[in-house]
Amino acid sequence: MDFVDWLLNDQDDSIAQLEPATKYKSYRFKELDIASVTVENYEDTLVPSLAEQVTMFRPPSGSFETADLQRYLELEQTYETSTNDMVFGLSLADQIRIAFSDMKAATICDRFPDIDLNSKRRYRCVAEYLLRQNELVKVRDDNGKLVKKIGNAGKPVVLYRGLSKLHDTLKNSGLQNFIKHGRPTQKDPEELAKEQSNRD
Repeated sequence: MDFVDWLLNDQDDSIAQLEPATKYKSYRFKELDIASVTVENYEDTLVPSLAEQVTMFRPPSGSFETADLQRYLELEQTYETSTNDMVFGLSLADQIRIAFSDMKAATICDRFPDIDLNSKRRYRCVAEYLLRQNELVKVRDDNGKLVKKIGNAGKPVVLYRGLSKLHDTLKNSGLQNFIKHGRPTQKDPEELAKEQSNRD
């Protein structure tokens, strides 16, 4: 019996035998023993997309040693861990993937209007992680300039758009039923920027 079933159970005096929450890891981390990953073996140990992401932090462009690498992977793993628990729900990464799976440009505030300021910072941090994974892209105009809009705090914020790899990750994680297809949205901000540029 899960928590919802117990709440709906009309036998008030029954003792609930609740199923424990189960954690689900992204395929990138599912079989990974982070403690065994080193700067010498990471290319052979990590899945290709994660290994490629780590490479930028190795010399000559970076300075990661094994301890740094393992701390980084532990942080990234927290972004990618989901649970069937009602309170904790999907990982932040999967929430963002699903929110942007319609491939329409939007800000974090557009997709998550009710989260507080601290949560928005966390979501943006995870969005940057998905950028490095080539699952999201920041929207730019024809001149390569970032397209921005004024956010709820009155400051300009960037817009993100999902890429095809985002769908692949959701499918690999068994979340294909949550992918949004052809849902009505506001006019694409990138197209608006192009129209404005043409008028100018």
